[in-house]
Amino acid sequence: MRLLLDTCILYDWMMGAMADTEAVQLIQHAGAWVSAVSIWEMAIKHGLGKLPLPSRQIVDDVGAQGFGWLSITPGHAQAVLDLAAHHKDPFDRLLIAQAQCEGMRIVTCDRLFQDYLPDTILVRAI
Repeated sequence: MRLLLDTCILYDWMMGAMADTEAVQLIQHAGAWVSAVSIWEMAIKHGLGKLPLPSRQIVDDVGAQGFGWLSITPGHAQAVLDLAAHHKDPFDRLLIAQAQCEGMRIVTCDRLFQDYLPDTILVRAI
């Protein structure tokens, strides 16, 4: 099983704020992937003053966790065209398209992901 971390999960992981011990164990056991979308989202939100970061070296910090990297491909971007309009967030829509294209399961705290991916792994929020 290949897991793709939603940005909210990645952020909580990096901030040491993952409260769901089952999810932590799953991620540690199965390993996980991080999309370039999440780095972009965190950088934008930080720049807008909405998201404090543990450091400005996001890529290095994520890399130190041993997660795999998922790049954005033109096919991922095009796959967004086929998504229903359940979710409006462009970052989440691209993550959903990536998971669909790559056959990955998303780990998130956002229930809307289940409208696209029934095998979404929902994590309890703090």
